[in-house]
Amino acid sequence: MDRLSDIDLIGLIRGNDHSAFRELYNRHRGPLLQQACLKTGSVADAEDILQELFIHLWEKRHSLHITGTVPAYLHIALRNRIINYYHSALTRLEHARQHADALPQAADNGQMALALKELSAQVNDALDLMPEKMRVVYLKSREEGLSAPLIASQLSISEQTVRNQISNALKRLKTKIDAYYKGQSLPNSL
Repeated sequence: MDRLSDIDLIGLIRGNDHSAFRELYNRHRGPLLQQACLKTGSVADAEDILQELFIHLWEKRHSLHITGTVPAYLHIALRNRIINYYHSALTRLEHARQHADALPQAADNGQMALALKELSAQVNDALDLMPEKMRVVYLKSREEGLSAPLIASQLSISEQTVRNQISNALKRLKTKIDAYYKGQSLPNSL
């Protein structure tokens, strides 16, 4: 396999050849991961983005038509995924701002409003630190109210993976909130 060109590998991948896909992945993983790490600043997010890129490549293998070089194609596809990553982050940030603005501003309990805003910021920070797939699953579950089977169907993953992602997301949020409470003296009414 290592003597075949990238274009030859793509031809084999179109024919469902898993070893050709693995070879293509191994050839290009390093430079792509490095680029994604530089752009996102997060190894975990970079690995998630790269995994999604190659999953998409495999899912679209039968209709894959590359006119230039394979490395150029992969770097452009990665760039587009990184742009989507930042677009998602901006959307979450705007969402967090809207939630913070909607918190009660009771004059007699300004301390509670401030504590709620700070707690909301901590939750949003924890969401930002989650791998993309985990964050998507969590938001679909908690903010959109979707069931595990529906999320699994939409994202083409197993229901157990959805449950695991939600569980891991909740653990991360709990850790972040616990750390916040330990460093903060909050009003008793929270």
